[in-house]
Amino acid sequence: SRRFWCLSGALYSRWLGTKATSSLDGFNFPGPRALRNIAKLPLLDKESPGRVMEIWKLHHAEQKTAIGDVLTPSQYGTLLQRAQRCPLFVLPVYNPKRTGHFMVFVQWQDKHCLITYLDDYKRLGGAAAPYMIVSLFDDLVKTKNLALVRGEVFTDRLSKSDSAKLLVDLKKWYLGAERNYDLLIRFNERPAEFQLDEIFRQS
Repeated sequence: SRRFWCLSGALYSRWLGTKATSSLDGFNFPGPRALRNIAKLPLLDKESPGRVMEIWKLHHAEQKTAIGDVLTPSQYGTLLQRAQRCPLFVLPVYNPKRTGHFMVFVQWQDKHCLITYLDDYKRLGGAAAPYMIVSLFDDLVKTKNLALVRGEVFTDRLSKSDSAKLLVDLKKWYLGAERNYDLLIRFNERPAEFQLDEIFRQS
């Protein structure tokens, strides 16, 4: 299996409380890894950019365990660049009344963002099962001037609204205000300076 969930020793010791290693085995990618696996590209190629966006979003509106979104080429490039520099993060998932929450662990691997229950990752490391995987597809960037985004949910613990909110949060942190990106950098490169409360204040 491919290696996922790779962390620096500093981040392990401060935030995950597990023994530092250079890489962890045992994680199998459960979702489709190419756009051709989930869409009929020859048909999309015949449509206008606006119609492609409409088809993509309507398709995912009917899905129980998947959500869809669209990025501009600029957003896509920025997201990839920031995800490469800051592949790791943690995010809260609140209950509907925001009276409680649990934390998820986020790791970007190339064009895919793996999200799992933080406590599972602390306990199981690379064997932790994913709650959700967000994939970016650049197949139509050159021809339609847009990138497609798909989030797939693999657990009953995340509702569709939870997954949609997680995608919004990912975009907020990786494409939002500069102060958000500064916090991502601190989490990844200077974890000793990072305070978890900063995430809650902006969530």
